[in-house]
Amino acid sequence: MFKRMRLILPIILVMSMLISACGSAPAVTSLPPTQPPSAAAAPTAATAAATTAPAAGAMTDVGTPRHETLIFQTFDRQTANPDQHNPLMVYAQWRGFRELGWGYLWENDTGTGNSYPELAAEMPEVLNSENTKFRIKLKKGIYWSDGVEFTADDVIYTLETIFKYQDKVTNAGARTISRYVKSWQKVDGYTFEVETVRPSYDLHTVLGTYTWGAALTIVPKHVFEKQADVLSFRNTYPVTLGPYTLKSFDPNGYWALWERRSDWQRSAWGWMGEPKPKYVLYKDFGPEETRLLAFIQNQYDVDTFMSPDSIKAAQAKNQHITTFSPKMPYHNMNDACSYGVLMNMHKSPLDMPEVRWALALSLDLLSVGINAMNGEFMASPFPMVDTAILRPIYFEPLLPWVKDFALPDGYKPFNANFANDLVARLRQMGIPDSVLPQGDLAISEAFGVGWWKYDVAEAEKLLTSVGFKRGSGGVWLKPDGNVWQLDFVIPSDWNKVMQRIGFSIGDSWKKFGIQVNVRQVDNAEFTATQNTNALLQTMLNWTNCIYTPNYLNSWRTISAANLKPADDTTTISGNMWRWNNSRVHALVSEAHTMPTDSPRFREIGREIMKEFVKDMAYINIMNIPTTIPTNEYYWTGFPKQDNFYAVPYSWWSSAREMIINIKPTGRR
Repeated sequence: MFKRMRLILPIILVMSMLISACGSAPAVTSLPPTQPPSAAAAPTAATAAATTAPAAGAMTDVGTPRHETLIFQTFDRQTANPDQHNPLMVYAQWRGFRELGWGYLWENDTGTGNSYPELAAEMPEVLNSENTKFRIKLKKGIYWSDGVEFTADDVIYTLETIFKYQDKVTNAGARTISRYVKSWQKVDGYTFEVETVRPSYDLHTVLGTYTWGAALTIVPKHVFEKQADVLSFRNTYPVTLGPYTLKSFDPNGYWALWERRSDWQRSAWGWMGEPKPKYVLYKDFGPEETRLLAFIQNQYDVDTFMSPDSIKAAQAKNQHITTFSPKMPYHNMNDACSYGVLMNMHKSPLDMPEVRWALALSLDLLSVGINAMNGEFMASPFPMVDTAILRPIYFEPLLPWVKDFALPDGYKPFNANFANDLVARLRQMGIPDSVLPQGDLAISEAFGVGWWKYDVAEAEKLLTSVGFKRGSGGVWLKPDGNVWQLDFVIPSDWNKVMQRIGFSIGDSWKKFGIQVNVRQVDNAEFTATQNTNALLQTMLNWTNCIYTPNYLNSWRTISAANLKPADDTTTISGNMWRWNNSRVHALVSEAHTMPTDSPRFREIGREIMKEFVKDMAYINIMNIPTTIPTNEYYWTGFPKQDNFYAVPYSWWSSAREMIINIKPTGRR
């Protein structure tokens, strides 16, 4: 009954909102767009349509024709620095700069996981047997949006600037480059060479894009060299390499509007085909309840992490709203990162593996996944996403090992039947077989290879083995006799899906007797907690961001050099797991010395995964369930299960594949 009410309440909410809107069109809260200095005036705001079939010639509230405008719900709701587009510094991410306005040496085909040249004319040429020297040739005929040609001078200037200010640049990618590249030289206007600090078999995914963006964001030399201080330069209306330029933005950080260049063919990725929308708007439509109404009314096209209940409510009111697949778990699970519990292993009692394993075994993931996600998720026990690219290389070879794996007391914690248990529970809830996968293989491909047992008796045994005791009301006391107060940080409603998962995890631990303070924070505090030892106990996070078999993209910083004291207040420089495992440190160092497609490289990856499990260094939970419904009233051709040309994520640079492949429906 509770489950049915959870499904019905959003529909009741929507219907009541629609009824109340009948007398007048709903207001869309938005500040006037900020125009570049040369603009005559801000666009006039238009009232949003109040029905699911807007009148012909509908306009957006930023003054653009709706049928020419692709609209994305923002990834993080609001940015604190909407006027900052200097990629040497922390800039306004998730607002189109990286996705639409830029280009990279190499991009990633997210449908296959393979890299391809974008600004570069070809893959890098290796110049020595040590794999530390490379020659890179650039495409000719690519121009910045102000008409200046892109050349090797831009690349050289960017590298020189990064190294000149390497202690002051704040962009994480720029810091990566300063540790990765040793030297460089220009050969001619379209050719340059680089030398790396160590053997580099992943140059194209470090100097180019691995998943959502690249570490090396090349800046226009002719613009930056004129600045008195390149680090304080805001670059508010950037000269771009991509086929879009920034037209206007909200000074409060809720939206940014991009316009297609008239010379888009000369842009970084114009050679791929015409970007279909004339305008692309990244905009926050508010909390999920407000977004739901706007989505039903065709006010935007692609959502970001809408909860399953709201998606169903939206589909019940608008036939144009679709999910990635018509079958469970309905959504794309190919994000490079996984959700899990990040723990500060420097701090007692989280420095004990018995405690970390107790947290894992007292986490009732079956109930968490059903309560928070209606069962629409894919579990992963390993510190990696379970995808068609990675499963045959890393998951399948480890299944015999994990089935036999035992804790020091002989207990075997792996539950190979987790996915089948989930399907059985879903059937009991009334989910029809027509939308459920059939057969063990299909069930595994949909819901994962298994997870850890929910076993509070074993969790209790582990805690008591290291001095924990039950206090009044069954509350856990630490070995020093004090109540175990566990701080658990989760996102606030800027990520409703993750927020729901976090609350459900907290409930599971509270049921076990842990005093959990589930603390919701905004995006800024969330990031600060993740990167500051003094602020972190535990948090629900996304990490182990591995999309191709090259795991070094995520694990390259796992070393003793990146460890800081437990209560350090400075930003960590790597090893976000706070993991002091000397064997893993040695394995990561060895992996740097060989091709990323070699058998030994992949064997090392599996060995690191085993160590993650043994130490429970990160409680990996599930592939990020990218609950991204699309509204196909104005645009069609979005990535789907049966048309998987790219991941459907508006916050990755692969959004360009979506923008090139979609088509207008002709509705106005």
